[in-house]
Amino acid sequence: MTIMPKVAPPTAKEEAEAYEIANDRDQNRCVRCGSFDGVQRDHRKNRSQGGLTLASNLQLLCARCHLWKTDHHAEAVEEGWAVPMRKDPAQWPARRQIRAGRPVRLLSWVLYNDRGGMKEIPAVDAYELMGRIS
Repeated sequence: MTIMPKVAPPTAKEEAEAYEIANDRDQNRCVRCGSFDGVQRDHRKNRSQGGLTLASNLQLLCARCHLWKTDHHAEAVEEGWAVPMRKDPAQWPARRQIRAGRPVRLLSWVLYNDRGGMKEIPAVDAYELMGRIS
């Protein structure tokens, strides 16, 4: 069992900044399907499970994809849309649409940081970080 270090929760100002960072990073579109309609902020690791409002723990999802994530939690974790309770969102791979030319968008694996950056990683690295391969 991994024990996460205790960290102070972000202030209201820091949370507002994290939301803006996620909005900018995700370009106000759903990272799962690419829709601009009804986009909502989502905590990849639920707040009820200790997830903080940090850019690495936020993503934008449309209402349909957000509902899917909520209704299919285990599948969402496996596919990179959710983070397990005892894992660090900055170290848990995320899936997202990445622009691969106009108008093509590809589904890729990334690691988010709290400054709004992301690093694209190969699927094999994502699976290794998730413990799906050794």
